[in-house]
Amino acid sequence: MLPQFALAEIVAELESRPRHEKVRSLIYRLLVDGLGVNSSDIDFETQVPEVRGRIDALLGRTVFEFKSDLRRERRDAEKALARYLLDREGQTQENYVGIATDGAEFVAYFLRDGFVVQRLEYQSDSRDPRGLLVWLQGVVAVGEGVPAEPEAIEREFGRRSLAACRALDDLGLQWQSVAQMPEARIKRELWDRLLGVAYGAEVGDDDLFLRHTYLAIVAKTIAWAALVDHTPASAADLLHGRAFSDYGIGSQSEPDFFDWVLTADGGPRLVLRIFRHVGRFHLRDVRTDVLKVLYESLIDPETRHDLGEYYTPDWLAARIVEEAVDEPLTRRVLDPACGSGTFLFHAVRAVLKAANEAGKSPATGAATATNLVAGMDVHPVAVIFARVTYLLALLPALTDDHPGDLSLPVYLGDALQWNLTRRPEVAPGTCLDLFAGDDSLEIRVPAMTLTEPQVQRFAARVLYFPAVVARDAQWFDRVVTTMLGFVEQGFSAQDFKTWLASDEQAEALSDPDWDALVRTVETLRELHREGRNHIWGYVARNLARPLWLSTDSRKTDVIVGNPPWVAYRFMSGEYQERFRRECEALGLWVGGTEATQQDLSAYFFVRTATLYMKSTGRIAFVMPRAAMSRPAYSRFLSGTTGGGAHSRRWIRFTGAWSFGSDVKPLFPVPSCVFFGRLQETRGELPATVAQFSGKLPKRNAEWLEVRQALTDAIEAWPPQPGGGESSPYKGAFRQGATLTPRRLALVELVPQEGTLPPNPAAPVVRGRTGRQDKEPWANVAPPKGPVETTFLRPVLLGESIAPFRLLTLPLAVVPWSGNELLNSRAAALHTHWRLSKWLEQTEALWENHRKSGETMSLQERHDYFGGLSSQFPVAPLRVVYTTSGKQPTACVVSNDSAVVDTKLYWAAFEEIDEARYLCGVLNSETLRVRVQPYQSQGQWGERDIHKYLLDSPIPLFDEESSLHRDLADLAGQAERIAADVVLREGGYFVQSRQRVRRALEEAGVAAKLDILVAQLLGD
Repeated sequence: MLPQFALAEIVAELESRPRHEKVRSLIYRLLVDGLGVNSSDIDFETQVPEVRGRIDALLGRTVFEFKSDLRRERRDAEKALARYLLDREGQTQENYVGIATDGAEFVAYFLRDGFVVQRLEYQSDSRDPRGLLVWLQGVVAVGEGVPAEPEAIEREFGRRSLAACRALDDLGLQWQSVAQMPEARIKRELWDRLLGVAYGAEVGDDDLFLRHTYLAIVAKTIAWAALVDHTPASAADLLHGRAFSDYGIGSQSEPDFFDWVLTADGGPRLVLRIFRHVGRFHLRDVRTDVLKVLYESLIDPETRHDLGEYYTPDWLAARIVEEAVDEPLTRRVLDPACGSGTFLFHAVRAVLKAANEAGKSPATGAATATNLVAGMDVHPVAVIFARVTYLLALLPALTDDHPGDLSLPVYLGDALQWNLTRRPEVAPGTCLDLFAGDDSLEIRVPAMTLTEPQVQRFAARVLYFPAVVARDAQWFDRVVTTMLGFVEQGFSAQDFKTWLASDEQAEALSDPDWDALVRTVETLRELHREGRNHIWGYVARNLARPLWLSTDSRKTDVIVGNPPWVAYRFMSGEYQERFRRECEALGLWVGGTEATQQDLSAYFFVRTATLYMKSTGRIAFVMPRAAMSRPAYSRFLSGTTGGGAHSRRWIRFTGAWSFGSDVKPLFPVPSCVFFGRLQETRGELPATVAQFSGKLPKRNAEWLEVRQALTDAIEAWPPQPGGGESSPYKGAFRQGATLTPRRLALVELVPQEGTLPPNPAAPVVRGRTGRQDKEPWANVAPPKGPVETTFLRPVLLGESIAPFRLLTLPLAVVPWSGNELLNSRAAALHTHWRLSKWLEQTEALWENHRKSGETMSLQERHDYFGGLSSQFPVAPLRVVYTTSGKQPTACVVSNDSAVVDTKLYWAAFEEIDEARYLCGVLNSETLRVRVQPYQSQGQWGERDIHKYLLDSPIPLFDEESSLHRDLADLAGQAERIAADVVLREGGYFVQSRQRVRRALEEAGVAAKLDILVAQLLGD
């Protein structure tokens, strides 16, 4: 291994661009001494007679081109690499990588259609010498038997690897060639709809589909490389798991959504190329779920946030399994949102360990594990990952002794069973267009139109399976397998009916059930004729499993996992309606201003506990830490499972682990683990919680590292907001208007562009942009045009206030006319022509770029829950305070024009003394300390305030009270001090607030306020 000081010297010299020969010798040292390459494997100055040139360096399938200065010689380097790569690939029929470098700059290329395609760049940095080695490891495939550590998997196949870049490029080309084929298209459509079921919104696009395809190929390749000694005969053998079928392992040997690549001309070659790259890893001693880091790398953080995907590190999953599964050899375990299979991995390993300690054979241990440990997920690629992870968990047993036929019990299924509609008042298909029905399983095949090579239209169809069949897993599998086999062989529906009559279980079928199954066979025959038949066995078998797992005979002893964390506000309108209805049925719906904060995780916890858990069972779920105390989770914390006080069963929470904002890297927000069980009476929350603190060395740290990094203490369960006496002011405050996207609401005056000054009656304005703007709006050109002055108003944002004073107030276009909020048409009818034109622009931008599934108009968005219209007529005296932040900030506003944004709460007052009195209380450190336990936390600490301030017993202002008058007078003094603080024009609002607070502290006003507020609140 290259010593750190030597590596630093090499990188520093490379950074100086030391010319061709020196670059070559330094790169040689990096490869041999830094990456462990055998010096005999590197060929210098390789003659290429066919193209009349010499390759500077050749290592395996990597060609190096050294230059003195790529800033001048990049084009020459690319021409040379194009010739050499074309020659090498033509001679060997293998894919090569080209690297051009002058030492300071490294550029990786691959060949496409005779031209080099640039995909990765790296700049040498002497401050980070090891970064160059890491980059080279991800580009140059060197060595065999690479340890299958998460970091190595991510480096070789993650988003920054050349392998991923090249594969995704190639997959894009392959998809273009088959996108209009019925079989490929139906898989793409079903994948899209399943993601919608999983996450409550349409998130799928072609880019994500290709990433999922790549991930599926890599996962299946890892499974093959770990278990099978020989190279697959074909890409189809690999993707369809034929070796596993031969080995007696089921669930790894069937087509799925991602084998469309086999139908593309270059697809099989691409699959086998990925297989060769994966084969370099030593996969038989895997100790963790190595696949989740790959998924997290390939799916960007914003997408995973939208999907609610926060994967659990192995150390935490292992500890949860150890805590929840007390008897691994007898407890049936289910993870209903298994993701990449982390909890399954550790549950299986716990069974194998217990079996070994009990003296049982490896074969018995493996068979026991597959009988006891199961998982499901409605995410198509997650199921593929989880099956591979399950297989890797079984490896120690499988390599020692063959257990006979095994089926990996990981299913593609809707754990919430929203594909079933048991209540007659809910119409089938209300929420979803893939699933609908009654107690039976009904799979809706979507309609489809293809445009090439000619227009083809395919009707929507229905595959129906009666409940009596769908609930019996073995019978259902037998029926589905026979149906598909008969269709493939060209047998008729009558042939199937004859076979069914010979099945002894058919006696349980009613006449309508018989007719329905025969119709399903006819539908499958039609799909076969249309080329849309190859996926339905996979879909049907998997989607029926939740029904089977919820039957009394299959209910589980322990549920573990990490459910999706999707807030109500991020769900599509259609999904929101279903979510609300389901929460109401379970008694979980809180509603009101807390509606947007309600989260799928709480519903998932209760729903899966009631569906799949034995009456004596246990449940342990990773949850947002907000679930321990936030009002949106108040019904969840009550333990309700529906039916209110008359519920026959309640969830009793038996304990919890809490991870605050200081425990990182872990999840994007603070987290916790709830432990619970079912009981027939309502219970109280535990008095204490295990609170963990400390900074982790890395997210996927080893358990020994975690033990050294974290400390734990037993602390009181976080207090519940509203548990004590609230202030009578609480009902007076409401949240401001949702003026987002910002560039469609906030504006700035456009400077004078010609010789004429701006029109004072209708100045030209432009949508205000900022660094905090998010996609897709960050790339949307802001609207521009004149707007009547009547509709330009100052806006109070969160950043517009400091303690006891206003900061800068931006402008907004507020189309309020007397008693209504105008849209473009209404503005025209009122002859507000300029406003109408402006609103035409913003409404069009909103329609074109809003999130898929968003149903509100732009005006409805801005007036969400009446947040804008309720402010009119604007009160001349108001108190406003911030909705979030570590420290509450409040001030008195004497402005009868400004509207309040959603980042502030506001209330109107008649008397200035009362407004100042309340403002003084809200700005005090005494009150902040009281509400701190209620606040949810983000990566940087406490962040939400909302109405927690008013859950304290702040009394109404009493003119006769000397304490109240003293507080009002002191707040007036604080206003004067704050007004005198010199602030930098255009300065950052956080710094401005700090200066004001510092001035109040230095004047002694802050301390006096705290003393008076403590007296007021009885502290």
